[in-house]
Amino acid sequence: MFNDEEKKKRVKRDQARVNALENQENVQANRIIRWIIITLLLICIVFALLMGTLVATGGFGEEKETQVTIPQGASASQIAHILNENDVIFNESLFKIYLRLSNHDPIQAGTYQLKTSSGFGEVMNQLSHAQGPATQAVLVKEGMNVEEIAQVMADYFGITQEEALKRINSENLLAEEATKYPELLKDVVNNDQLRYPLEGYLFPATYELTQSDTVESFVDKMLAASETIRQKYSDALKQQSLSWHEILTLASIIEKEASTDEDRKMVSGVFYNRLAENMPLQSDITLNYAHNEHSTYVTIEDTMIDSPYNLYQNTGLGPGPFNNPSESAIQAALNPTLNDYMYFVADLSTGNVYFSKTYEEHDQLVQEYVSPEDAKLQEQ
Repeated sequence: MFNDEEKKKRVKRDQARVNALENQENVQANRIIRWIIITLLLICIVFALLMGTLVATGGFGEEKETQVTIPQGASASQIAHILNENDVIFNESLFKIYLRLSNHDPIQAGTYQLKTSSGFGEVMNQLSHAQGPATQAVLVKEGMNVEEIAQVMADYFGITQEEALKRINSENLLAEEATKYPELLKDVVNNDQLRYPLEGYLFPATYELTQSDTVESFVDKMLAASETIRQKYSDALKQQSLSWHEILTLASIIEKEASTDEDRKMVSGVFYNRLAENMPLQSDITLNYAHNEHSTYVTIEDTMIDSPYNLYQNTGLGPGPFNNPSESAIQAALNPTLNDYMYFVADLSTGNVYFSKTYEEHDQLVQEYVSPEDAKLQEQ
């Protein structure tokens, strides 16, 4: 049996052992916590260093040249998305944060030759400084009308078609260009009958645009090309009774009515024959423009639209061009193939054009080569 003194000593020894074990556990726990903190700090440091390296260098992906276009008025999100889509940057969200936090010069709209897997700083340095001769080829197809050209501009400049149309049709722009090209544009200034003043004058071609170009400078390039064409055929124009405005108008119809040079000159001859007889040209192209829509097969009801552009109801050439014709169509309008035909019809399946002298012959050809069913197939 233990006396009281021995019991007290035994309790103290047991308590000391317990305290020692607790201290040992606390030390071990503190050591684990310290290792966890140190490990997390190391992970954070490594991650920060990795992110910093990626931000600075662009990562470890393959570097190759790529052309990137930043449209006018693009937001930070749009710019980041464009760069990410072209693999110029490695992360879209991080680049947006970088744009907010970095002290950089304004980003310039334009076309750039960049490298994939580029560092953020390198990209910003290129986007905020002019890139000199970097260009992009923009195609304006033969026979496009002003609305279609406005869509081409909208796609290139990153604006709406409505905005592009507004700027193309600006009175200030027209006045400025008319001063620059007075002979070319003399028949469109103050002509209130025209739907779009520059319809027919925006010469179709492939244009090289730089980052400094605008809708207005694009229009000027097309008008400069149109003026070159006018001067090229100035002698041929003197042999005609039609003005240049009328030649462009006739060419714009020929552009859509036939595709080969030979057929275009034959079609031109037919139109001259009808004009000489004061007969309506009766071109479906004019109805489409009057209705402001495309239809391969027109109906009697379509021909009744009240519009100066409706050359089923009106004689002559109407107010002005129906699209922007090619040089081939202009040549056909200036140099028609003389013939005694008054009618023609195109096979919707082959594009072949058939000519006739009488309405009866023409009607038979229409029944043979044109039908609503064929037209629907062509429109699909």
